[in-house]
Amino acid sequence: MDNRKTIYLFLVLIFASWIIEFFVGWKLMNWWWGTAWFAFSYPGAKPTAQFIAELGQVTRYNPGTRTYQTVSLHWTPEGVILILFAVYVFLHVVNAVWNGLLRPFFKRWQMGARRPIGDEVKKFEAAYATIAKNVLEPVSRPGKWLVVDGPGLDMRWIGYVLVIDRELLSHRYFTALLAAQLGHTNSEDRLAHRLYDMLPPTACIAGVVFGWPFAVGHVLLFPFWMWYWRARVFASDRFAVERGQGYTLARALEEIYLRVDNSTRGGRLLKPMPYVAERIHRIQRLLEQRTPGAPRII
Repeated sequence: MDNRKTIYLFLVLIFASWIIEFFVGWKLMNWWWGTAWFAFSYPGAKPTAQFIAELGQVTRYNPGTRTYQTVSLHWTPEGVILILFAVYVFLHVVNAVWNGLLRPFFKRWQMGARRPIGDEVKKFEAAYATIAKNVLEPVSRPGKWLVVDGPGLDMRWIGYVLVIDRELLSHRYFTALLAAQLGHTNSEDRLAHRLYDMLPPTACIAGVVFGWPFAVGHVLLFPFWMWYWRARVFASDRFAVERGQGYTLARALEEIYLRVDNSTRGGRLLKPMPYVAERIHRIQRLLEQRTPGAPRII
């Protein structure tokens, strides 16, 4: 799986998102705070930033003259907007630290994820050995993986840690499903997800109504991001096919996940996960290219 082109695409998206976030954000804040929103109500209304700047005056009592004097703190509309933009940047830093660095840890803790023990380690190692054997390129493995107790049949990346449902470790399709997840360890996907999570959530765009255009870069490039993440899912499926797990992966998707995959409004154009049926169809096409005349999955 050639990741050189995909890493370039990711870099373009992440840098473009942040550039738009701050450049367009600065322009929107200048416009919003520099606009006299109450001008339609009464003549002579002042821009919001100027109104705030004029609040930067304090009244002090002068004992010598026994009078009160108004002292200006020398606030300017431009300075007010700069301070507001500094707060805007600071909130982005807080969001990035929380969602990109701290939140994955708390999410794993809330799930009750634990270290694997005994047979769980043996099952994982056996599956990994099956995937890694007889291939020319080394297969990167997770630096850390954890187990969640319960009846679930899923595995997912939370930060750089692969979290696996305990029941899935004993499932006949575990090796194939693991192969698809290892496709993410052999590409930029984990780092890409970590950096992507540092962007403000799209719901924060509502703040633009109050002069805080959070997530403007994320929202403007959102369709491209969703296309990119769907492409990464298809790429991980291709990785599994190249490791000899394609047919089994397609069966696993059909028997475990296809029946619970519901349609969404507008399809999946604005969703990071493609339909399971689409994944099975693409896997079937890859198998037919590798082995013409291979039996169809569905």
